[in-house]
Amino acid sequence: MDVLERFNDRYPFGEHLGIELTHVEEGYVEGQLELDDHHSLSESTQLAHGAVPFGLADSLSAAAIASVEGTPGPTLDVRIDYLRPATGDIYGAAEVVRYGNDTGVVEVELTDAEDRRLATTRGVYKTNLVDGANPFVDS
Repeated sequence: MDVLERFNDRYPFGEHLGIELTHVEEGYVEGQLELDDHHSLSESTQLAHGAVPFGLADSLSAAAIASVEGTPGPTLDVRIDYLRPATGDIYGAAEVVRYGNDTGVVEVELTDAEDRRLATTRGVYKTNLVDGANPFVDS
């Protein structure tokens, strides 16, 4: 599977959020999200709802797993630490730090246009799906 194509052209949730992958190599991806009014907590200011950076981080993590395995595995657990509010475009880098027989661990750092850290995540994802079958995505 071409990870860029899968996530940029055939990922309805990513399209809904406005996620774009910008770089892919095995075990590592980068992407971004252009913050828009519909991402905001309020009509009077552009301040991202917490689900927006979380959605970007989880999506980048799935893409990082897919860059190793060929298909994204389902999310088992994610911890996110919000470090500052997202008030503009969000940039992220995801790295697979462990890839095992049953699970993989991915760390993500999200930043803003000034390269300030907005959030970090560490997630666990299912790997090595039986016979390549993944009921969560089109194969």
